[in-house]
Amino acid sequence: MLNLLHKFVVPDVSHVDIYQDDEDPLQFWMVPQRVRAALGPDNATPELAIFAFARDMSLLAGIDAPLPAGETEGGLMTLTVECTVPPEDREKILTYLRSQVLSGAMQMPRPVLSQSEVGFEWRGPVTGEPKLAYPTWVEGDVQFALPSALGPTFIKPGDNKVKPSLTESNVASFSIALGQEGIRLFRETLGTGKLPAHVAYSLQFMARIPSVTVTIRGHAEAVHEELKNNIQVVDTQDGVPVRRWPQVNSLKELQDLSGSLHVEYTKFDIGQPDDKMREQLEKFVLDIATGYLQSMFCKPLITGELNKEKLGTDPMQNFKPPGTTVTGGNQLYLAEFKQTGESDFESTFHGNIARTFCTYPSAALVNMVTQAQLEKAFIEADLNTPIFHTLQVPVRVTADFEHDPIAGIQVTLDYRQTDDRTGEVKTKSETFDFLKGTETYYFRTTLAKDAQGAPKDTFTYASRLHYKAAQASSDIAPQPTRERSLILGYDRLSCVDVKVVAGTVPWTTVQAVQVDLKLPGVNLPSATKTVILNQQTVEDGWFSYTGGQASPEYEYSCEFLLVNGSRMTTPPQRSSASRLLIDAPFEDRMSATFVPQGLFPPLQSIVLSTKYADEAASYHSEGTYIFTDNVTPWRWDVDLPSAKNREFQYKADVTYVDGTTTPGQWQTGQEGTVQVGEVKSSLLNVSVTAAALDMTKWKLVVVTLRYEDPATHAVQEQTIKLTPDNAVDQSWKVTLKDPAATTYTYEIDGYGVDGTRKTVPATTTDDKLLVVEL
Repeated sequence: MLNLLHKFVVPDVSHVDIYQDDEDPLQFWMVPQRVRAALGPDNATPELAIFAFARDMSLLAGIDAPLPAGETEGGLMTLTVECTVPPEDREKILTYLRSQVLSGAMQMPRPVLSQSEVGFEWRGPVTGEPKLAYPTWVEGDVQFALPSALGPTFIKPGDNKVKPSLTESNVASFSIALGQEGIRLFRETLGTGKLPAHVAYSLQFMARIPSVTVTIRGHAEAVHEELKNNIQVVDTQDGVPVRRWPQVNSLKELQDLSGSLHVEYTKFDIGQPDDKMREQLEKFVLDIATGYLQSMFCKPLITGELNKEKLGTDPMQNFKPPGTTVTGGNQLYLAEFKQTGESDFESTFHGNIARTFCTYPSAALVNMVTQAQLEKAFIEADLNTPIFHTLQVPVRVTADFEHDPIAGIQVTLDYRQTDDRTGEVKTKSETFDFLKGTETYYFRTTLAKDAQGAPKDTFTYASRLHYKAAQASSDIAPQPTRERSLILGYDRLSCVDVKVVAGTVPWTTVQAVQVDLKLPGVNLPSATKTVILNQQTVEDGWFSYTGGQASPEYEYSCEFLLVNGSRMTTPPQRSSASRLLIDAPFEDRMSATFVPQGLFPPLQSIVLSTKYADEAASYHSEGTYIFTDNVTPWRWDVDLPSAKNREFQYKADVTYVDGTTTPGQWQTGQEGTVQVGEVKSSLLNVSVTAAALDMTKWKLVVVTLRYEDPATHAVQEQTIKLTPDNAVDQSWKVTLKDPAATTYTYEIDGYGVDGTRKTVPATTTDDKLLVVEL
């Protein structure tokens, strides 16, 4: 039988794992790690086809719904793969087995079954021809992987995973539906030789390992105390697990949970680094250990009936049918439950193991087929091209029968064409009555074709309007068209219906908009209307007959009443839009941010006045703001009739706490940041360092800094306190009205740890670096 240990690989065939047999020295087993594309009858062309098709859009959505996103194209891929070793690699393996393994040239241990025990012996020369075979495949599945996590527009779920044949060749066949993005991904990457698609097998095969010994030992009370809150408990409802806790997934986790538990087992030399194989062996040991521990510790060690009331309420009570009697819980749920057993335990398992082990062969699609084969397998089909052509035209009207004076509309469609190939004249005429405006009718007919077989899809439509209040009907002459969805709006029905809507109108600047509308050349009461729009009424309507004239074009002009009382008018314009969007006559917007400067006190307030004027547009805007501190800026926004005219005027009146006032002068400003008040022209930055102080002698050093403006006598002060914990360099910033006036004074008071005090009196300096010394 195939033995799991001491596998090896043949040079130049590293993708095939070779296992030895523990009974027949000539028998070797191949476990491929690479997937191949199955070849067709010519033994040269892979069994691969990729069909890209354009969807029949008439089947995707009706005329009353948009097409679904990302689904106008699709794809279908058929692919057959196998998990086998190519003939040329098989020959390399046989040659290697003859020259290196069976000849005895390669020193290799071999598992040997003797009297139901599996041991090891070193291979010597063996006479005979090596035999190669695949293991007994027990279970498996095969998955074709595209970036399906990106959604079904790449690969449709459910078609990309199949079962392999589990015979010698382990064949698997796919028929995979691709979404629009998936087939585009194939098409766009055909010429690059790169594609994020691969095939992955998950296979289980039978194998045996040599005799293994598993010993489990420990002190019962200590192990029970460590494990009773960690032994896995499974809660069920109607036989179905609903909770499993805690999760112990490896032998290391089990041993970490209990330091008093010792699990020892035979460590095997697998033949080469193989973490997955070691994990499977450790999983087997974990199964043996947890099975023994559960049988030993998950049952009461005492006999007799337990008092269930003291065990607490069953934690699964909420999952039981209503009205079920409340029962006591299991002692495993309660950390404080005590049961003892003063004994040491030891259990040993010894024997051979024959069980299933897993392997995961895989390969990228571009490694299974060449770029030329991939391009040859790509086939395009247009499912939207029918053999017989039909015309289906939904017919609708957009008239508002409830609010507009329309009693009914009749629409007549007529098709009359001669088939150039057969001479047959195909005709169809139908009239539809619209009485509510919500109806949808369908005009259908088979189309004639021209000499080249192209369909003739031109037809005509005519309409008649019946107005309320006994007004004469209005007829629209037949019009030729090729539209596949005929929607008759007011522009085709000898009338206009206009929705007047406020667009980008700044209601903080504009109080109301007056819109004057009229139909030129039409002498009807409804041919003119004035619409008023404001912040509360941002939409209004206008309906009128066109008096039989063909053009639905109308004329409109606007007058904007501004909040400041002035008015702005626009010249008359023409439009035929059913939705008239009214925007304010402003080309741009200007913003200026005013930042107050000065000290409060002695400043009491800064009164800012602003004004903007565009004489060509008869437009002006003003603003006023009062600053009471030097930390809160003010932003002034102005709508501009002309984007080129961006200058404004401003002035700032300064009032002091003593009642005096400094009036400002009008100045020209530009958008951006503007400083107002006592604008300083410079900044004095003084760095204060305690590097020269021995802070082991001083518990506190106070530095007092003072600056007085020589012109205004405004004072700026700061006090810095230095302790052993914060004796770091600090900064003092002073705003200067006169950049040359940089003289300031400082005083230093030191408090020693021994109770002494030392003072440096007020000293005048202009040093930018103040070194504190005592």
